[in-house]
Amino acid sequence: MTSTTRYRAPQRLLHWLTVLLVFTTIPAGLVMVQEGLPRAIQNTLFFYHKNIGPVILLMVLLRLALRVLMPAPPLPASLPRPQALAAGTVHALLYATLIAMALSGITRVMAGGYPIELWDPLLGGLIDKNEALAKTAQAFHGTAWIVLVLLIGAHVGAAALHGLIKKDGIFSRMWPPV
Repeated sequence: MTSTTRYRAPQRLLHWLTVLLVFTTIPAGLVMVQEGLPRAIQNTLFFYHKNIGPVILLMVLLRLALRVLMPAPPLPASLPRPQALAAGTVHALLYATLIAMALSGITRVMAGGYPIELWDPLLGGLIDKNEALAKTAQAFHGTAWIVLVLLIGAHVGAAALHGLIKKDGIFSRMWPPV
């Protein structure tokens, strides 16, 4: 696979770092709200979840900037147009959903009057306490993660199809991470 058919190393590294953070943040978010969880574990998970959200946001924005500077390698000519359109749509929706998830999470925490400990020096005071806004952001965040999981499922499923069954080079565009 030539460098013209693969994403560049910084793009691959950011992709896999984003995967790692998202794949740890989703379960942390699901577990942290469970009843009966020891308070120390719950606090640790809340701290992790709400402080990693802005990191994911920054990584996604950096990935989008790199996408402008380093366009995606071309898809194989053998890929049917509907599949190419589906791939582009899923990628765009993944980016949009990750941004929306991060922004709604940040809004929920700040409007709820809670700190985002590592980010308060930058973000503190950006959103005043507002319970109605906090509830709206929480509801959006709580629904959007389902969309995110479905999009991840489609993305991983397509990657597996191309990497394990079709072996057409599409999976190799992003693997290995570096």
